[in-house]
Amino acid sequence: MSIYRGSTPITAIYRGSTPIKNIYRGSTLVWSADTINLKRDDFDCPNSPELGSSWVDQGPSTDYKLGYVDGRARVVIPDGQVAVSLRTSYARYAAAINSADDGFVECRPATFGDSASLTSLLGYNTGVYGRVSNSGFASGVGINMNAGHLWIVYRALGLDLLVSDCGTFQPGDILRLVMTGRLYTLLRNGLQVGSWNDTLSLSAVGSANRSLGIRGDGAKDLFGPRRFSPALDYVWMG
Repeated sequence: MSIYRGSTPITAIYRGSTPIKNIYRGSTLVWSADTINLKRDDFDCPNSPELGSSWVDQGPSTDYKLGYVDGRARVVIPDGQVAVSLRTSYARYAAAINSADDGFVECRPATFGDSASLTSLLGYNTGVYGRVSNSGFASGVGINMNAGHLWIVYRALGLDLLVSDCGTFQPGDILRLVMTGRLYTLLRNGLQVGSWNDTLSLSAVGSANRSLGIRGDGAKDLFGPRRFSPALDYVWMG
């Protein structure tokens, strides 16, 4: 994620007196001013049944968890199973946290995700959360994806609650939730598709809630196919 002049890493770039925060090649981030404290994972790792050392598993699944599959993140359920009941896996990014309450979380879904089945009548959800509690995963506000559909979601007392229907997404879309005070605004490819004004202060805000977190679902129908929530190309918090 760093760029260099010779062997010296470049830590700041300006256009005139205006600092440039990020540089992209197409939709791929190639440099960020926040290189030292970057809260991002591009999931470009060998296949693994669990995420890397920057992440902390937060359950509740004890066997099939979020991991790396073909350069993407999703719950890893091996082939060859007769049936696997719904597995939900949460992971918290532990390598860095935000320095302020306001900010954003961003992701790019790689797949639609599977529709509801008898294994999960409510479907299969992927979530990307900001303002996650720095210890555990009790709180958070984020982007919820289910079979090509989008919501703003918040998490409290171990429950995920959908609060704003934000339409649909396509694999490859860039989704960003901007957090400003108690106002949460969801952008799809830079255009606003929904918002939630937490006037009742339902979401947790403060220095104890500045982490990035993700959630994924997976299952296998009895003698049927494996089912997965949308896979992720990358996640990023700033």
